[in-house]
Amino acid sequence: MIRTSAFVLAVMASVGTAHAQTRVYSCARGAAITLTVISPSAITAGPIEGGTMRLKKSPGDPLRFSDGDYAVQISPDQARITVEIPDWGSAQCRFKPQEAGQGGRPGLGNTDPCGPGFHQSPRTGRCERNENPPDPRPVAGPARLPMAGMSLGGIMRGAPSMSAPRLASLAEKSGITLLERAGTMDGYDWFKIEFHGRIGYQWGGIMCSDQAISGVLQKCE
Repeated sequence: MIRTSAFVLAVMASVGTAHAQTRVYSCARGAAITLTVISPSAITAGPIEGGTMRLKKSPGDPLRFSDGDYAVQISPDQARITVEIPDWGSAQCRFKPQEAGQGGRPGLGNTDPCGPGFHQSPRTGRCERNENPPDPRPVAGPARLPMAGMSLGGIMRGAPSMSAPRLASLAEKSGITLLERAGTMDGYDWFKIEFHGRIGYQWGGIMCSDQAISGVLQKCE
């Protein structure tokens, strides 16, 4: 088994495309990750969540590079990598020399990681196959915000958008306060919410409200 990052440097340098120390890996649904060796103990990897990250060699494993919870594990033959992204998951990617010159493909964990026919789930942030959007729930009576409710599990974001930063992952039946509406997506509304003193946004398709209102999946039981 290869145990030196110097060998990784030499191999990747020998198969570079536009740059001497670069290798492009193909991932699921048309995504791609480019690794570039910038020193014997560091690489860059991207696009990851829309940007390029600098990762350092992990102690005890010269084929693993990380920055906090972000990590890239390189196989001993450098033919495969595993990319780990917090709150998003992991992806297996493979080096394909014939595709090394192809550009413009999406990365992982970014604003459009899923490709045609898939969408990013508001609950988990993972890619799911497209289906017909759910029917919005009608207003069942006069109700005004703010209103108590519960998250049915999912991501609280910094803005009412799937591309907004993740502020927290809420467990099922987490108590929240719906403060105001903030846009519509797939038949439900985004809501500005409060959760344990933190302010963020969550999609109404993964929450319930104390009273039945439009834009929310259901009334809390």
